[in-house]
Amino acid sequence: MRAYVQVYFSGAGLEPKVEQHNAHGRSDLEVSVGERHWVFEFKVYYDGQKEEEILLDGISQVKARHYGEQKDSKELRRIVLVYSIPSRQFVKWKTC
Repeated sequence: MRAYVQVYFSGAGLEPKVEQHNAHGRSDLEVSVGERHWVFEFKVYYDGQKEEEILLDGISQVKARHYGEQKDSKELRRIVLVYSIPSRQFVKWKTC
């Protein structure tokens, strides 16, 4: 799923960065657009799990690991997306 989003951004003429390192970990996907820097964290939902818990875990991870905060001059936007394996689509998302 991350690869599809990465290809989409590349096709739009952007330069997405995968597994962007910082001192606390690696974000799944980052891309700068104009004055905004977007950080995407992808989580996967399987049957028997709770979508909301997966979403909250992703939000905690993004904040605890300070994803995207190393980009000083840009407005930071962070998004966590939950992809459902059974339904093959994104089922939850939230900015944080």
